[in-house]
Amino acid sequence: MYFKFCNAVSFILQKILIILGIILLAAVTLQVAGRYVPFIPRWLWPLEVANWAMIWMVFIGASMGLREGRHFMVDLFLGKRLPEPFFIFLRVVYYLIIGSVTLVFIVFGYTYLVKWGFIQSSEIMGINMGFLYLSVPLSGVIWLLFLIENIIKDLSGKTNVAHTALDAAQGAL
Repeated sequence: MYFKFCNAVSFILQKILIILGIILLAAVTLQVAGRYVPFIPRWLWPLEVANWAMIWMVFIGASMGLREGRHFMVDLFLGKRLPEPFFIFLRVVYYLIIGSVTLVFIVFGYTYLVKWGFIQSSEIMGINMGFLYLSVPLSGVIWLLFLIENIIKDLSGKTNVAHTALDAAQGAL
């Protein structure tokens, strides 16, 4: 049930990323066209729309990367298969670090959102900045959701994210 929920969240996030990518592309295209095509006005709002879309894409993309084991992975051992006890130790350290970052995003992101986000408005469009600052604690919650999913998969032996990524990298060589 939990995995189905995570799959549904992932599916929705992928669709949101596609929509945000289209919005970003359209806003930047409008900005560039406004500079070089005389009959297209030089509006300022596409700049802000592009910034907002990019910020949301970064945080949603980071969440998706965490789920797939692609965002925070660093291969320090150049594709060598590690002894299992050392590998388990590294996974625990990995989960502790990512869990700590996740909690920082949730706690401090929410605090900043409540304290400052709702009292500010964007300069050009006049939209409440809380909608932008919401991306930080919301991405923290999604990270937590996907981090728990990865821990459950690791403990149950269903899919080992690091070994799967390592095997895929070795296959590519």
